[in-house]
Amino acid sequence: MERRNFLASLGKCGLSASLLSIMPSLLASEENPVKTILAEDDPNQIKHSCAEKVEFAEEWLQKFMGVLDENLDEQTRYKVMECNGKVCMTSYLKKSGQTIKPISFEKFAEWVKKNVKDGSLRIEGNSIYYAYMENYQGKPAPEEFCLCPFVESKPAGLSPTFCQCSVGYVREYFTQVLGQPVKVTLQESVLRGGKRCRFKVDV
Repeated sequence: MERRNFLASLGKCGLSASLLSIMPSLLASEENPVKTILAEDDPNQIKHSCAEKVEFAEEWLQKFMGVLDENLDEQTRYKVMECNGKVCMTSYLKKSGQTIKPISFEKFAEWVKKNVKDGSLRIEGNSIYYAYMENYQGKPAPEEFCLCPFVESKPAGLSPTFCQCSVGYVREYFTQVLGQPVKVTLQESVLRGGKRCRFKVDV
């Protein structure tokens, strides 16, 4: 999904470059502390560590989610995050060149029974119980590890509203797999104190 690469590119660089462009007189002073962030006095060579960029992105997200919680009712902010999750899913499929060929619920249930042994999927009646057992790179993940790179580090103060993004992601995935609308309920999430992110998908 390469979300980490995008998020890690966020940082203070754009802001710093803008400030430097309007303060040439200050930069001319040898005593000005702004010069300490330049590489060979070239404003185009401002450097920030990966850790600084990730920290900035996490803080930005925490504040942004706080804005959503303070200014939107629950139904609206959940809808926003679930739409974002849907876009994340469809973008991933497009970028990876993958397509999903829909199958019936009955055939899907048979496939789960024969092939899924790690507990990530189980079928009960007309419901699918799904848990994230891998990271976003498709590798096995331990408990308390979220699929989303942001929650992987559990940034302090991140709103539980963020988890609705995964609801939209899972809903879009199973909608495409089964070729019909599904209802998704978040049962547990790492960000909300759970061991894993678990969902109930009603067909």
